[in-house]
Amino acid sequence: MSKIVFWSPFHGQGQTSNLHIISLIACLIFNKKTLMMHTHFTMNNFEGPLIGKCMERLSTDDNSIFQDIGIDAAVMYSRMNQLVGDTLESCCITFPNTNLLLLPGTEIKNREIFERDISSTVCRMIKHSENCVDIIAIDTNSGNDSLSIKLISSADVIVVNLTQRRYVLKRLFMEYGDIMSNKNVFFLFGKYDKNSAYNIQNCRRKYRKFIRKENSGVIPYCTKFMDAQNECNIIGMVSKGIHNKDIEISKFTNPVIKLFNLRQNAAGETDEFFNQAYNSTRKIINMLNITEEKFQKESSGA
Repeated sequence: MSKIVFWSPFHGQGQTSNLHIISLIACLIFNKKTLMMHTHFTMNNFEGPLIGKCMERLSTDDNSIFQDIGIDAAVMYSRMNQLVGDTLESCCITFPNTNLLLLPGTEIKNREIFERDISSTVCRMIKHSENCVDIIAIDTNSGNDSLSIKLISSADVIVVNLTQRRYVLKRLFMEYGDIMSNKNVFFLFGKYDKNSAYNIQNCRRKYRKFIRKENSGVIPYCTKFMDAQNECNIIGMVSKGIHNKDIEISKFTNPVIKLFNLRQNAAGETDEFFNQAYNSTRKIINMLNITEEKFQKESSGA
């Protein structure tokens, strides 16, 4: 139903890991059926931290692990107008006790073939997938990539992934003013260090024309999350982290209730990571809800 495009002005802004944690919280806390996917041809390890197997350790023969599923299969079904719920799920990796779907990336090795057969029709595939899930989280190529710009233009929310580097922020607002002026942009600072001079409060003051409290958030650096990425077990780490022995998530019908049972300024690094990741996810979902309400009003002619 809603498309969230994760984009960065430059490579290396923590975009993929940000998408992972936001998607997991949206699924496990807010009960959103969430499809995670990416449009990268190379230089990305999107699937590894999720599926329990390090992609760099796969031999050449093992690279066919996604041969009959993934974005290639989904695009094929989309061309035949057959990409419905069950068919989409057959293209994805699913995870027990979750509404999480992982659509692996392309198995095509030739860039020209990828751009001809996949890149040119992936927007159609995503449109066909919208009715099957609540959220589609899309990890796009950084910078002025033509497919990324096309996906941004149709996104319900654009998550701009940043780190606390003055150079990146300056270039962002100088070179991508059109994107930044979009009302549905959310600024997300990953690997966040609250002790930096470029903390979120100072960034909101310095760039107040664009960055405000309601459209910005942080994902703090977390050693346990980094280790879980290396061990390809972020789903296990997050599932364990968001459950508390004194809380049953299913008892809560209102996701705005804080489920982590944490103080706002939690002392522990991992607690702060989950607390802030939850706050950022809540803001993004609120933006999606506002967009959906606006769309419904426009459709009804109100």
